[in-house]
Amino acid sequence: MIWLHTYLGLITGWLLFAIFVTGTLSYFTPEITYWMMPERQVIVIDEQQQNQTYAQGQRYQVEKSIDYLETHATNATSWRVYLPTQRDHHWYVQWSEGKTRHLVSFNKDAIPIETNTDTKGGLFFRNFHYTLQLRGYGGRYIAGVAAMAMLLALFTGIYTHRRFFKDFFTLRKGKVTKWTTDFHALIGIVTLPFCLMICISAIMIYAIMYMPFSANMHFENGERGVNKAIIPSLPALGESTQAIDKRGMKKDILYSTILADLKIKWQEPNAIKRITIESPFMENSRFIIERTKSLTVSNRAERVVYSSYTGTPLEGYADESAPATFRRIMYGLHQANFATIGLRWLLFVLGALGSALIATGLIIWVNQRRTAYLNANSHQLGLPLSLRIMEKGNIATIMGLAIATSVFLLVNRLLPADMANRADMEVNAFFVVWLCSIGHAIIRPSKNAWYEQTCIAALCYLALAVVSFSIPFERTLDALATLDITYLSFTVVFALCGVGFITLARWLKVRLVQTSDRYDLNAKSVDVPNIKARKR
Repeated sequence: MIWLHTYLGLITGWLLFAIFVTGTLSYFTPEITYWMMPERQVIVIDEQQQNQTYAQGQRYQVEKSIDYLETHATNATSWRVYLPTQRDHHWYVQWSEGKTRHLVSFNKDAIPIETNTDTKGGLFFRNFHYTLQLRGYGGRYIAGVAAMAMLLALFTGIYTHRRFFKDFFTLRKGKVTKWTTDFHALIGIVTLPFCLMICISAIMIYAIMYMPFSANMHFENGERGVNKAIIPSLPALGESTQAIDKRGMKKDILYSTILADLKIKWQEPNAIKRITIESPFMENSRFIIERTKSLTVSNRAERVVYSSYTGTPLEGYADESAPATFRRIMYGLHQANFATIGLRWLLFVLGALGSALIATGLIIWVNQRRTAYLNANSHQLGLPLSLRIMEKGNIATIMGLAIATSVFLLVNRLLPADMANRADMEVNAFFVVWLCSIGHAIIRPSKNAWYEQTCIAALCYLALAVVSFSIPFERTLDALATLDITYLSFTVVFALCGVGFITLARWLKVRLVQTSDRYDLNAKSVDVPNIKARKR
């Protein structure tokens, strides 16, 4: 079990670390996107109005959205209205004309925003988390294999550390190797339920894709056939006449009647997330309302259907089967869209500890194998290539990802707003910097590479804090005036990350930079007698 636990972590460790870090950042996907698009601002909904009647703020937004669509999207077969939430503050409408898709965002005064920052936003981390930027090349299969390996590593780790209480209260100070080993066991115990939930839910999300044999045998279109069979949908709309009143004028959509009826069913404020209007201007048009996900663990929220021009409720979606409901609950647990701000921060901390669990496991393996090799091979010069590769890979994976993430956010602020393919340039900068980190780790001695890349990370995050505060400065002033805590908190977090990396760099300077060459994997000779003397 110890052998299996060790080499499962060793083989998939770098991949799992990247997946865990980006997955942890994904808990704040809307907030990261909000920061990376400074033209977005808080869309204030008067609290007194919310307490008086149901969603008067949302009623105003629905009215303005439909007015805009009736003027600018007359040829569309369907409209979609996305209302802002406390997390993303993004109010926009969407429609398609043929193969052309249109999207228009609004500010708090219902004025269309002329320019939107071309950026992947927080969705980049979310997509990388489960596709590894290899959506068409089996990225989800690779992530699935990593999740299965992590699940096995957790079970073997449970067997390896059977004395939970003793390991939990053991944290030996002094030698770094002992402290790291104890810390690895400690966070393994703390994060065990979280890691089990994450791995199991990750596998369940794409269970049909990972095990397609039954689907291919019983359904004509395989996975797509299964989804079509188990996911409830509305019947297709047939042909209909235009919605014209007795005076020969176009009818108005009765959203006021619909929202008034919805008040009885959904009591919470700002309950509407999305509205879809099918076949606008037609007599049989449907008004489909989707509830926010804050009250459900499932990743699919409740939906109700009305007639757009009579306001009467229509037959809605059928209930999903038990297996489909279970899968959606697992999906919702993995994404945690239901989580309040406190729970989301707790999940973020657990995700960060899970990342630290993987990183310490990788470092422990290198340190233990190095010490064992030096003690057993005192007559040989140099160290095995496997140890060199692992040490270099650890540096590039752990520190390189930290640097690349900061550069991705920095480039978002520094690139010209009108640059072509701006979003792709952000992503390219992320991977180019990560590749440079790998090259630096290869050519530099390990002790220097750890220290130098930590210093670079510290500079990047401190620069990011300055840039976040000053570019654009008008946005910061507006955030201060409106007490936009979400936007302002990014500057604070960046500054804290910079201070944390400075502290780590100072520690590395004492522990690594000033150590003898006998502890360096690039050393041409090894002073084994001194190691044994220290051990005695």
